Amino acid sequence: MDKLISNKNLIKISSKTIIIIYFIFLCIDFITKDLKNTYSVTLKYSAILLCFIISLLIKSHGYSKRDKSLVQIARLFTLIADYFLAISGNYIMGVFFFSLVQITYIIRHSIMENSNYKNLMFFIVSLSIALTISLRIEITSIEKNLVVLALIYASLLITSLYCSVSTITRGKYSQKTSWIIALGMFLFFMCDLNVGLYNIVAGGNIKFFLGFLIWLFYLPSQLLLTLSGFKVQYLKKVFCNI
Repeated sequence: MDKLISNKNLIKISSKTIIIIYFIFLCIDFITKDLKNTYSVTLKYSAILLCFIISLLIKSHGYSKRDKSLVQIARLFTLIADYFLAISGNYIMGVFFFSLVQITYIIRHSIMENSNYKNLMFFIVSLSIALTISLRIEITSIEKNLVVLALIYASLLITSLYCSVSTITRGKYSQKTSWIIALGMFLFFMCDLNVGLYNIVAGGNIKFFLGFLIWLFYLPSQLLLTLSGFKVQYLKKVFCNI
């Protein structure tokens, strides 16, 4: 019993810490107008690390061992991807690992659907469109390999969003969990939409605003997707002291 309470308290404390960190780094970014501020970057990565730790606490409180493992794998890939993007500045490796993140979520949400063949068809269409676009566009400020990889990632992201929303009507999760997944992936999509715009815009206040929106959407998405690994009944016990 003590171990169970300790597990619940750790989840609650970690989640609240993430929310506090969220508002702190948003304030730092807004005040300093420097999105690469060392303190802000450290706080952001710490929050992603906490999301990974929370996923390790799912244990027997998730939907299945396979679902739990997929959430934890997605969190690990996210941690690695954010290291490459936010800390080391290796964009190709960052986008590569984020592609693995989306593949993991697609597998997770497809497994929990009653008709996952539709997801495969959706991905094939999205990928075909992305590859066609990659042959036609030319962005001189970004190397070609990164553009192609980013477009492949975009097709995975759109497919992942489709899969997450599909769990609401076709999924085997509870209705509340399905909405948590869908909202989390929608915020993830909004984050990456701003990432794309941020890298296209030359500079100025608009570029800062787009960069600010990235993490405004991103961290809530990661916390929601992490918590979606727990059954709703258990989350109620964690956050409502039931």
